[in-house]
Amino acid sequence: MILGPVSKYSLVNARIRSRLSSLLAPEAIVRCADARDLPEFYAALGGTLYERILAKPEVALDPRVAERLFVEQEVQWHAELLKDLREPEHALIATLLEKYEMENLKAALRIREGDRGKDDLKYIIRKQLPHALPYQSIAEARTLDDVLAYLVATPYLLPVRSSLDDYKQRGTLFPVEIALELDFYRRIKAKVDALGRADRPIARRLVGLEIDIKNISWLIRLKFYYGIPTGDLVDYNIPGGYRLTSDRIRHAFAADSVKDVLGLVLERSFKPAAEIMKREEDLGKLYLLEIILWNYLINEAKKTFGGFPFTIGTVLSYMILKRTEIRNLITILNGKVLKLDKADIESHLRAAF
Repeated sequence: MILGPVSKYSLVNARIRSRLSSLLAPEAIVRCADARDLPEFYAALGGTLYERILAKPEVALDPRVAERLFVEQEVQWHAELLKDLREPEHALIATLLEKYEMENLKAALRIREGDRGKDDLKYIIRKQLPHALPYQSIAEARTLDDVLAYLVATPYLLPVRSSLDDYKQRGTLFPVEIALELDFYRRIKAKVDALGRADRPIARRLVGLEIDIKNISWLIRLKFYYGIPTGDLVDYNIPGGYRLTSDRIRHAFAADSVKDVLGLVLERSFKPAAEIMKREEDLGKLYLLEIILWNYLINEAKKTFGGFPFTIGTVLSYMILKRTEIRNLITILNGKVLKLDKADIESHLRAAF
């Protein structure tokens, strides 16, 4: 029995173990946050895997190019894992890569709507993604109905088409973006459910925690910022959460204040986060909630690395830690562009590991 998982994961496990040593240490993140300006931030990453990215001439001219290159490198590292995976694990990781593509599609749709300038097309991620979407054509399409032709043979056609009537009624991309997200997580759940008996509970825990985070974030934004009626909120609940049941989320929907919603949805499962967010002065800083909840996911990934290594958990945990590292770098990058002080930047960072 033991030879099965060892054989299945030996190659990808070796690749991941070699990469773990290249993750930036907490003190390296601190040095980056300490940098006085962008050149000093770039210099702080000298000798790391990111040095080659930051040496490109276009980075000095436009810091947003650096952000794009960071994410493209992240996608490349994750895509390389597919070489050492077989089905059904390969299908799960390949579907996770569609998250980046979905964000590209949403960006192109926002440009089409006039919410962003056409120059934003140059910041779209184009490397190592599952489908070759024509983002410029999507951004230049006359109507959203015309966009459908560019989505044929992709998983994005059905959710966009199904949300067209709602989009036309509301006059906003919000229904389209929500439909894309719901469809994405439903497909991820199906891929997790298709895993073997040993891998399934590990993936359900790690993926489910991320779904919990998304559901909590949506709950607050949909109820208090988009004004979605309480009776309709259940339609936006992503299935497959780990700690938050649908019944508990439905119960929280009925609360009248942000504080009461958080108290109901965070109690027990996320008790430390609940205690912090009970302070009224923190309720205006909901980004703190997402950071606090993401740190639960980081801790779960670290615990998974301490267990039996030949599981899908090693792959998913590595992806979580690498995504965290790059999100921290992008946060610091944007902080330097906006000339924020160190304390402000650090308040937006996720836990180091």
